Amino acid sequence: MSEGNAVITITIHLVHGEPIRAKVTTDEARRLGVSDDLEKAVHRTAMSLVLDGKLLLIPFANIKFVEVDPAPANLPVWLLQGTRA
Repeated sequence: MSEGNAVITITIHLVHGEPIRAKVTTDEARRLGVSDDLEKAVHRTAMSLVLDGKLLLIPFANIKFVEVDPAPANLPVWLLQGTRA
């Protein structure tokens, strides 16, 4: 698998219920602007994605946090980077 086609796993941890996991290639993530859209996303009321052919609209009030692994390389400058647990 080439670097451009590595798989990114997006895990949406819900307040109630099991996490929702989606996988996307880095090429597709770049095309969709996954990291470019972060600032716009925080002003929305819901996260939307098509998963296995189904449209999911998840209100942010129902989301604890979203995990993206690995983190995109081109993150906005306002985002804290290089931290360790």
